[in-house]
Amino acid sequence: MSGFVAVTAAITLFSGCASRVFRPTNLPAEYAASPAVQLDTLDLSSLAGSKNSADIIHWGDLLEIEIDSGLPSIPPRVSSVRVARDGTAKIPLIGSVAVGGMELEQAETAVVAAARARDVYLSPYVSVTIAEMRKDRITVVGAVEKPGTYELPRGSASLMAALVSAEGLADSASGDVEIRPTDIRLAGPMLGANDAQGGGDSARLASHEEVRPSGVPAVRVNLFADNAGMANRELRDGDVVNVMKRDLPPIHVLGLVNKPGAFEVTANRDLHLLDALAMAGGLSNPVADRVTVRRRVAEDAENITIVASVRKAMDGRENVLLSPGDTVMVRQTPETVVVDVFKSFVRLSIGSSVALF
Repeated sequence: MSGFVAVTAAITLFSGCASRVFRPTNLPAEYAASPAVQLDTLDLSSLAGSKNSADIIHWGDLLEIEIDSGLPSIPPRVSSVRVARDGTAKIPLIGSVAVGGMELEQAETAVVAAARARDVYLSPYVSVTIAEMRKDRITVVGAVEKPGTYELPRGSASLMAALVSAEGLADSASGDVEIRPTDIRLAGPMLGANDAQGGGDSARLASHEEVRPSGVPAVRVNLFADNAGMANRELRDGDVVNVMKRDLPPIHVLGLVNKPGAFEVTANRDLHLLDALAMAGGLSNPVADRVTVRRRVAEDAENITIVASVRKAMDGRENVLLSPGDTVMVRQTPETVVVDVFKSFVRLSIGSSVALF
């Protein structure tokens, strides 16, 4: 009676497992491995973003300001002035003038208005040009070829520029990027011409520091998703770009192979059954053919088993695409047992012959 119960239990167990055993040809799509993300096909130009106008003045820009008093006896005065973080430019003789966020013509009007209001010039001619744009310091870390801090011209500090400066993505990159904003930003509405002429408080609000509260949320971007709005986001001075690494569980290759063990999986490279066998040093038995692949399809789900043939894999029919965490087992069969017994017999015979001499 106990033998009957044992047989019944074994049949029940086998029947329950049979529904989780597949051949590569009938493997349901939901159990199939996902192809690797090909990072080398990524078009970084889609991350370029839109450039800011070179005619808009930002803090950190170096301005060249020429002031002609209109009097023949006084030569024009040319000054190089760096725009402060609060958006003001300290002009010789005139003093601080708010120019941040203005177009060049608006800045010229603001300088003329300040010169008149402070009785420095009566009717000056003013020319303002941007001699040098501010460079934003962007730090790139994570799965890139050359992590570091890079200086990018403001208005050109896009995600693409940052990644290119870091010499592109490393093989371990997942395609997910985290952008951590700095807490201090230059913000404020752009002044209109009327505001510039009026001076006063409204002019000083053209550009100011906005201190964000601590714990500013990071922005997540997937380089392969249709996420153009985030990908085109302009980077700011002090931003940190973190290219997330993809930590994948290794693939284990066991059984009749020369070098069984665990092997790392590269995030952007497909790994098929024959690739895994090659990584394990090839077959240790020349007639080995039956292979099983154990795969966990979900955290709370049972493993599935994929049964494949090495010979069919070699002609492309069953060279199954592997998934990180798979366990590949090259199984014993009656044929492999015969070969192993024969090898053991030959070794024993050779050993005995040597012993006789």
